[in-house]
Amino acid sequence: MKDSIVSKIICALKGLALSALLSIVLWGPSQTALAQGTPWIAEPRTGSVSVSYFNQSAEEFYRGTETVKGPLEATGASLGQSTVWIHANYAINDAVAVDLQTAWAQSNVDGAVGPSGGEESYSGLFDTHLSVTWRFVDELVSNNAPSIAARVGITIPGGYDTGYINSLGDGASGFEGSLIVGKFWRVLGASGEIGYRHRGSTSVNSNAVGAGNGGDVDVPSEIFMNLWVFVPVGNRIRVGGNYRMVDATSGIDIGGEGFSPSRFPGLEEDSQILGGQLFADLFGSASANVFFGSIVGGRNTAKSTVFGLGISVGLGGGFGGGL
Repeated sequence: MKDSIVSKIICALKGLALSALLSIVLWGPSQTALAQGTPWIAEPRTGSVSVSYFNQSAEEFYRGTETVKGPLEATGASLGQSTVWIHANYAINDAVAVDLQTAWAQSNVDGAVGPSGGEESYSGLFDTHLSVTWRFVDELVSNNAPSIAARVGITIPGGYDTGYINSLGDGASGFEGSLIVGKFWRVLGASGEIGYRHRGSTSVNSNAVGAGNGGDVDVPSEIFMNLWVFVPVGNRIRVGGNYRMVDATSGIDIGGEGFSPSRFPGLEEDSQILGGQLFADLFGSASANVFFGSIVGGRNTAKSTVFGLGISVGLGGGFGGGL
């Protein structure tokens, strides 16, 4: 009986949280899309499709680790980006799931663009992510052990220009791997992920300030960590809190030796974000979520606030049906 109840809770929270876990974006002078993995796999041969909208804005940024307004101060400009994510998830069996995630984004910096050059707004296809998750320990059949999964993924960059303060991203391909641990109890669920993301290089934008003779910029690799807690509130509502950290393993500082705006993708960009989330069952297999977060620490990144909302629809089975 207990296992049946816990199983239903896991299915419900999995359906509600999936799009949120995999589609939160942090924004900075050079952005990284931070897809979070989950150790919970949907029922075999079922999946979900979700659409999420996120908006990030900042009037300050970290130059190195110092909080400054920099070139935004003279005009009172605000640095922002709106991103629409489309995410699809499919469980091949009860241990393996695949995820595909892509997005369209539009950035802006109100007022003058400052010494980095470029235009006030850019838009286009953002990075695409493909990942596979293998859950090798299932908490429902493992005598009180948590669910444990391994995740691998690749990043395919969008065709945008780099080297501007409001460029859509770093423009580099990459691959990553992580270990994820999670467990649900009757009153809450929690998960943690730690991983490594290897980034490639991107060509210097010849039109960016300081491009010189062009060449390539190596985008620093990263260590990342994601922590989540979910609490059911009644049968249809869930609330959650999360902490996310990205630590670049190398790179340059804004204003430091070797820096020019054309080298934005090569920044040592660290970030810490603290956020909260609300999930709700709508009807059938549809669910919605709302997210709010803020960057509370970082290096060479925008000190952004983040707001998002999304809707997810389960396919091939009812996520959370009968709870």
